[in-house]
Amino acid sequence: MKGKSAIKSLLPFAAIVFATQHLFIAFVPNIIFGIAKHRSEKPLNTVIAAPKTDARLRKVVLPNPDFIYSACFYDASERDLLITGEFPDSMQYASLAFYGNNVQPYRVMNNQVGLKRQFKLRLSSVNRIRSEVATPTKQGAILLRVLVTDSAQMNKALALQKKFKVQVLDQND
Repeated sequence: MKGKSAIKSLLPFAAIVFATQHLFIAFVPNIIFGIAKHRSEKPLNTVIAAPKTDARLRKVVLPNPDFIYSACFYDASERDLLITGEFPDSMQYASLAFYGNNVQPYRVMNNQVGLKRQFKLRLSSVNRIRSEVATPTKQGAILLRVLVTDSAQMNKALALQKKFKVQVLDQND
């Protein structure tokens, strides 16, 4: 009888742990995304060019000091977006990552694997025929990372930050 009693008392505890874990997984990423979007202090669909990473930069979570970052919190709920920019040559690594509002990456591209130096991508929250990237969430973030190992690469990276653009398209066709 003691075994059945112990199991009965553990059952509510296990149910609470299970429910808490699933609520945490379901809601915390959205909360993190909302806080990051609010801290950016920029309107949606605006590129944010971060300076060289150091100990004072806290807008990027766990920043890597070897990279220059540009980010954009996007809203593709009403219109598709056009993402344009340029990667450095293949001697300097760069990546373009797309995240949903649940902070999960759904597409990552880089200049080492077949992506052209100049990129022009259409981002859509609906599966459109002409869309190169379909976002699973209406809002999210795009992160451009460029590796910087010396002052020459730093100058290139700063120039590339200026070329990285996100535009809201007039029509969804």
